[in-house]
This record gives sequence, structure tokens and C-alpha cells, in this order.
Amino acid sequence: MRYYVETYGCWLAKADARILEQRYREEGHVPAASPEEADLLLVYTCAVREDGEVRQLRRIEELARHGKELVVAGCLARERPYTITRVGGKVRLVYPSAVEGGADRSMKVLPEYDPPRHGLIHVVPVQVGCLGNCTFCVTKFTRGGAGYVRSASPLDVVENVGRAVARGAREIYITGQDVATYGYDRRWEGGYDLPSLLELVLSRVEGEYRVRIGMSEPLVMAKFMDRLLDIVKRDGRVYRYFHIPVQSGSDRVLRLMNRKYTVDEFRGLVGRIRRELGDRVFIATDIIVGFPGEDEEDFEATVRLVRDLAFDKVHVARYSRRPYTEAAVYDNQVPDPVKKARSKVLSRVALETAHLRNVAALGRRDRVLVTEVDHGLLVGRASDYRQVVVARGEHPALGNFVDVRIVHAEPIYVYGDVLS
Repeated sequence: MRYYVETYGCWLAKADARILEQRYREEGHVPAASPEEADLLLVYTCAVREDGEVRQLRRIEELARHGKELVVAGCLARERPYTITRVGGKVRLVYPSAVEGGADRSMKVLPEYDPPRHGLIHVVPVQVGCLGNCTFCVTKFTRGGAGYVRSASPLDVVENVGRAVARGAREIYITGQDVATYGYDRRWEGGYDLPSLLELVLSRVEGEYRVRIGMSEPLVMAKFMDRLLDIVKRDGRVYRYFHIPVQSGSDRVLRLMNRKYTVDEFRGLVGRIRRELGDRVFIATDIIVGFPGEDEEDFEATVRLVRDLAFDKVHVARYSRRPYTEAAVYDNQVPDPVKKARSKVLSRVALETAHLRNVAALGRRDRVLVTEVDHGLLVGRASDYRQVVVARGEHPALGNFVDVRIVHAEPIYVYGDVLS
């Protein structure tokens, strides 16, 4: 059979979809470029936001009209099984815990790198689950949370990354629900923690490649930060990049969210990173605006935090009610027009601070991995994962490393001249 795949959501979702594709290929099936050419249709879904859920359900309904075998996998399959079968008809559902083919996740099966389909990026899911129990999060229901963690074997990860680099992968995305919790199920012993895993990969996998550490919650990340900073400073193959979600700049809202840190503790964590790495670091964060009970004072505290910490990137999301979550039934739900207005303000402030951070990179020389063509621009990633447009000089092929000087800065991109 020929199969067609659409994937929605995070890098962990992409990794899971690739595992399901592997099973199809092992059974002798081949990929198709469109639903019309396929015999089997796979949709890997995301349940994080309501607007995304609506779009995905509409797409499932469209694909069902082809009258072909339809598989819906991922978080939405776990969250909305009845709704999916109502709009999609005879749909086969695959929950996130069952992507390996069993009833529960063992982390024994990792996606293999396929150069024609995966480009330069190899995604390695090293763990699932988290230690948090946030009141807005449906993922703790669809994938597991509140102490549920499953981790892959360090040796399995090393062997998997080694095969990918040998086949031409240039970016290794270490991903999961909360990457810093890697090894919690083994009590962070015997090499089962994130710094030890990175050390093992870097020592055993030779070649010129870059590793990106995935999203990590502040409380757990702080436990390993000193060791991670030591690795990043010592080995240029690890991007000087940290994705640490703060979610709000108000301690009151953080308590309502059941986040287990304070704003001052988060400021301290970012301060540690910047003291060690200076300007050559990229810090991304996530913020929810319009959480139930958030007032103007809370929102202003969030805006102030973004200005003070000058994040390189802020993923701004309007609060979205999710089933099975405590926050969905909180009083004082914020009206949609207010959420929209706050989102607009914060997004503007985030772009301003990102621009200032990029301006600080002017004149800097850096080694850039050329990764993609984006809207006609040849783009690469600097040592801190900053996006660099190769604006002048030679135009190297994708996957090459080039030395550049940063000559121009905008909120999203910096522009670099290729050095001879």
C-alpha cells in the first residue's frame, strides 16, 4: 500500500509520526505525495489548543471523504475519540502511549533518520511525561504527567544518533515533553540524566553536527544547569540555546497554574545562563496570556518580565480551555477580546526585545550551519541557534558549515556575509 502522512504539533509529535511511518515501511508500504495517491491516510494530531483542534477535526472530516483507510494518532485521538469517529467514520485510533505497537510506552523504539524525507534534522525523543501538574495542561492526560516519566536507554540514543549522523543528519533535536526530566524514572542514576546523555553522544558520535536541547521546565532544568552550561561552553556542537517556558510574569498567576517556581527564581535561572554565556546565547520561552483570573496588573508584570529579561523569542499563546483540566472550570475566565488585545501587546513587545538581542550580534563572527530556504532566503543557524540569512558572498549548499560576519539585524533574522 501507499501511505500519506500529515503531522500537527510539537517535535515529539513529529517523532511519533516517524515511528508509525517506520512500521508502515517495515510492512512493505511506500510513501505517497498526496491523499489522492495513497491507500492509507495517517493524521498525527495535537490537543494543546482549541483552535488547532477545530482545524484538525475539519481536516480529518475532509480526508474521510476519500473513502480510504484512515488512522488518527496522537493527543487528539486520546482526548476526543468519540468526536473523531463521529466526523471521520471508520477511523482507527492510535494513542501516544501505543505508537510503538504495545499498550504502553517503553521508549525502546526510536525514529530512524530518512534523508529524503527528514532533510537535515533528526528528531530523537529521549523521554515522555513530566513532573508537573499544571492546571491548563491537557497533555498530562493524553501523554502522562504529574510524575509519569519514561526514558530511552542512553546507549540506544547514542546508536540512533550515530546512524543518523553517518547518513547525513546535521541537526539532532533532543526532544520530549520535558527533556530535563530525562532519567527521572531511573532516579537520575547510572547515566540516566540529560547532561550525562549529552556527554555520551558527544564522546561517541564523531562528525560535524549540531545538537539542540528541547524544551525543559524551569524547576527541573535548574537542577542540571551548571553541568549543561559546562557542556555548552566546552563543545561547540551543542547549540547555545535554551527553551525554558515561564508562562507568566505574575507569581499569583503561576500559583493558579500550579507552576512550582516563582518569578524571581526564573529570573535567577536566566541570569545564571547569561552570566556564563554572555550575549552568545539564545533563550526562548512560552507565555500564556488571558489565563483565568489574570488581571491588568498580572499582565503588566508579564510585559515587564519580557522587557527585563529580553528573551530572544517568546511563543505567545492565548489561554485555551482544554477538557479534563482544572483551569477550564475556574471562575473569572478572561473574555476573548481581552485575550486578543493582550496577545497583540505582548507579541509586539517580544519582537522589540528580539530585535534588540539581534542588534547586539552585529559585527559578530560565527560558524553557521546552512539549513533551509525560507521564503526565497538561504538561512542557517548560528552557534546559538539564531537564524542567519546568508545575504552576500557565496551561496553554499544546504548542510554546509560557513563562517559569517553579522552585518544586519531584524526581529526574526540577522543577516551575514560569508567570509572567505
